[in-house]
Amino acid sequence: MGFGRVIAAAAAAATAPVVREHLHRQHSDEDMEGRGYYAPAAVSAVASSSAAACHDPGELDSEEMARRPLLSPAPSSGGNSTVAYGTILNRDDGADSARLRASPERYRRDSWLDRVPEEDSDAVVVVAGELEDSEAEADEWDLEEYGYYSGSYQTKVAIYGLVPLTCIVTFLLLANLVRWIWAPRSPPPATLPRSFPAPLPEVLLSAAFFALTHALRAPLYTAAATLLAPIWDTLAFNAAHVLLSQALRLAALALLRVRHDMAYPLPTWRDAAFTRVWWLGLGWAAAEAATGVVQGYQQLALYRSVMVPVERVRKILDASRGPGGSRSTSGGESTHGSREYMPLSPRTERREAAVGANGSVNRNGTGDGNGDGGEARDGGGRRGAPISVEDAVRMAVDQDVEQLLHLQERKELEEVYGLPVIYVPVFVPCLQRLDGFLTSLGYTLVLAWAYLRSPLAFPAEYEVPPVYSSRALAVAFPVVVLAHLGLSLLHSPLVLPRIGVHTAAYVGLLVGLGGFFTGLGLWGALS
Repeated sequence: MGFGRVIAAAAAAATAPVVREHLHRQHSDEDMEGRGYYAPAAVSAVASSSAAACHDPGELDSEEMARRPLLSPAPSSGGNSTVAYGTILNRDDGADSARLRASPERYRRDSWLDRVPEEDSDAVVVVAGELEDSEAEADEWDLEEYGYYSGSYQTKVAIYGLVPLTCIVTFLLLANLVRWIWAPRSPPPATLPRSFPAPLPEVLLSAAFFALTHALRAPLYTAAATLLAPIWDTLAFNAAHVLLSQALRLAALALLRVRHDMAYPLPTWRDAAFTRVWWLGLGWAAAEAATGVVQGYQQLALYRSVMVPVERVRKILDASRGPGGSRSTSGGESTHGSREYMPLSPRTERREAAVGANGSVNRNGTGDGNGDGGEARDGGGRRGAPISVEDAVRMAVDQDVEQLLHLQERKELEEVYGLPVIYVPVFVPCLQRLDGFLTSLGYTLVLAWAYLRSPLAFPAEYEVPPVYSSRALAVAFPVVVLAHLGLSLLHSPLVLPRIGVHTAAYVGLLVGLGGFFTGLGLWGALS
């Protein structure tokens, strides 16, 4: 066995130069890859014939298989040799060998073994959807450069109706929760008249105090902006507003004489004082929710005249770009038109540049006019008498001033929120209203528990037992103020655009839940 291998190796070494020269002349037109990496099959053939003269057939076959190269030239139908895989391919199949000249990775990728027919159609659908989305985003971006937004104003208002609905449901649920689960064991105070029963005093007083704090926001901000630097004025304004809010919560407890009407010596949910404190917090939250809903509708109204239906976006962009229809450049100017192509005043020669929310072209390039620049219409839409030039100019100036004021207000809102208000999902305002209810109840329960344990709740001439101490109030009041101040700073123009309105709503929910359950635990309502 070993001697035969020695003879085969010697024969192969003797004939290798001759065979190499012959193959070099025959394959001189092959590429560098074939000459550099694939060994000729003639070498193995000569070695096999030399070894066959000295060994038996079985031994020859095994030795030939061991010495056969994995890659060797295989003849093709065109007369030129092609590369094939040595021991696993049919050397007579030239077409298959030519087809497999590519790399194994490309052969695996082009194969149908790991692919189903549905993949091609799905890929086409995905690519088409991505192209449509990119075109829609580009059109929306170009539309915003002209000061307009895609969407229907009526649809936005209808969807926003979920916010007041959320407020009503939450208020009714919390109002009945204190009756179903924490009904007082002591009788209500007999100091209230029949014409003004509970919880009307608590709700009205807390709502009045919230209205006072809300009305003082503008003077507080003006004073802070006048006296302090741009960053410190925001901090000082929020701190002053928070301190005023929490001080008025404590003042409501004193005005309603909650401590004098308590049947238990210490705060507990079994006392009727727990229900009165509950309604104080709920009244404050209801007033805050009503204010937030009204502000939300007012903010949406700022976009009423600049919203364009989605199906009309392409038409209005084509009209604004001019005959060329080219997109606007990075500087905000298009090739055939400027950003002032959509006018504010009701000039009839440019009415086609703006389409209203109801699909009709309007007088000022927005959505709710009648599209007639020379005649006035009454409330029923009938044509009136032609207006004079002075009246038309005065009307144009008034409308332009109104549009500029709305533009400034929209810009200020977008600086606070970080994005247009109409792009905020409706669940975010709903979540904010829920946060307001939970935080108001939590603050009121914690402060009331600490205040009713303090000697400050008793009259000056009353001898306070040693069980009452002001330590709880000294700890609870700063904690509530800091929590409220943190949430206020999250909603400030310095922080809210960076973290997003969604993050602020989620953080408010966490703080509200923590304060709510902390207050219930202090009153013993969770035991």
